[in-house]
Amino acid sequence: MSNLFMHLYRTILVIIFIIIVPLADAQENSIDSLLAEQVAKYGQAEIFFSYPGFDELTRTGRMLSVSRVIDSTVYCVISEKDINTFLSLQLDYKIVPVEEKKSVTSAFSVEEAMNWDVYPTYPQYDTIVHKLAADYPFICRVDTIGESIEGRLILALKISDNVNEDEDEPEVFYTSNIHGDELQGFVLMLRLAEHLLMNADNGGLEQALVDSLEIWINPLSNPDGTYHDGDTISYPTRANANGTDLNRNFPDPMAPYIVPDVENMAMIDFMRSRNFVMSANFHSGFEVVNYPWDRWLSKTHADSVWFYNICRRYADTVHNHSVSAYMDSYDNGVVRGAVWYIVYGGRQDFVTYELQGREVTVELDITKQTPAAQLPLLWEYNYRSFMGYLENAFYGIHGKVVDNDTGEFLEAKIYIQGHDKDSSHIYSDSLNGSFARMLSPGTWILTVYAEGYQTKTVSSIVNENMEQKYITVRLLGASSSGRTEMEEEIKIWPVPAGDQLFISAAKFSGQKLRIRIFNNSGLQVLELKDLSTEENKLEINISSLPPGFYVLAVSDSYGRYYHGRFTKY
Repeated sequence: MSNLFMHLYRTILVIIFIIIVPLADAQENSIDSLLAEQVAKYGQAEIFFSYPGFDELTRTGRMLSVSRVIDSTVYCVISEKDINTFLSLQLDYKIVPVEEKKSVTSAFSVEEAMNWDVYPTYPQYDTIVHKLAADYPFICRVDTIGESIEGRLILALKISDNVNEDEDEPEVFYTSNIHGDELQGFVLMLRLAEHLLMNADNGGLEQALVDSLEIWINPLSNPDGTYHDGDTISYPTRANANGTDLNRNFPDPMAPYIVPDVENMAMIDFMRSRNFVMSANFHSGFEVVNYPWDRWLSKTHADSVWFYNICRRYADTVHNHSVSAYMDSYDNGVVRGAVWYIVYGGRQDFVTYELQGREVTVELDITKQTPAAQLPLLWEYNYRSFMGYLENAFYGIHGKVVDNDTGEFLEAKIYIQGHDKDSSHIYSDSLNGSFARMLSPGTWILTVYAEGYQTKTVSSIVNENMEQKYITVRLLGASSSGRTEMEEEIKIWPVPAGDQLFISAAKFSGQKLRIRIFNNSGLQVLELKDLSTEENKLEINISSLPPGFYVLAVSDSYGRYYHGRFTKY
């Protein structure tokens, strides 16, 4: 009886195995087939699976395009290029259903598109960009960064008070839609450009930004992904026409196998041709401001505190104008990239590491494709932060590096001994010797090195947030035995200024001072004589000056000369 029972038991197990295993295989094959069908039809499929642990996710991220991690769920976007790699991992996954794009409303005309509550067609986008430049020819022009694989132009708008000149002003850069299916940044960047242009003479922050910065805006960096199905947005893809995730395709010392696609090669050439002191790229799929590093969990950027503070300011400004649940993930809307998840080949780390820039990533909406009707609400939440982030370019230590004897502008490496690491140093501009070093409050000693010159150290102070210290560094030739002149340095605040301007004046104690202020054309617009300091500062009434960019010169009774720059709004 016992043997008969065991025989029946084994027979039942075999039958169960014969029936269940094929069913499981069929179910697995069914989802794999559905995945392949979705990729073939729409150009991509979004899948999700349970968080496998940090190390395993990092390994997976080297092979696949991880798009976001929400709670304990990982989302990836699979293109035709990487579907076989994905299936080889044999993950237990589910597919995000594709929804009809009824909410991604396309405009019928340029006029309708510029109401900013619909998405433009590609021809409308091209027209809007050129229309902005045509309507504001003295402060806006169009530049072409390059072309996409399918021949669409990658365009950028330059906005500045003398737009056809390369002025001695900090350069800043905004870019969006490196992931073609993350749509909202595209419209918001176009609207930001219009907003700055329409308010360029309003006497407020907008005018200060336009007058004193060179602002570059690239609304659409992956046009083939956004317009995957033609000139109207229907089913956009994260990747470009090659199936490449462009935000995993920048050179990376941790991923030497990366070969940039044509769009990224053009973008790299463009960014190398400029000297951007700050930049940001805009995404969606989450709501957070993300700062370097994306690729290193165990390392922090030398200026990590500064990065955190500017991201904190962005998020806090958003919170003042948004619903309570918006942009509140991680540290109330701020995260260091690798704490979220590791990214190799990302643009943020490339700019910050390879170009010595300072870039963050802003995730604007947990919905990748914001319904068109909600775009105005997203603008209301973020536009003040867009401008506030650019305003940071006014602050920190600014200055020039020049030859002590000839005054020739020098390209120099500027670094802080014991502080800088992992390529966090900066370089002065070879064309005008200018530099801008963003730093947290504190006392800093800069080391300045240029080939053929004696290395020099300069002590400088950033007292508080939102102040600028301006210095001129004069370098002696390597064979010179002379002495450099005193560095001309002066601290001016607030930046931008209103009707009152303050100058640090401890070095002028007991002196009678002469103040001269020059406008951006070099004309003297204000002169004050026989001024005395009070409590180690000098207060100047500049209410008579119109908004704009100015150079201030101070001379004392010993004949010493100092200068600095400021913006009035």
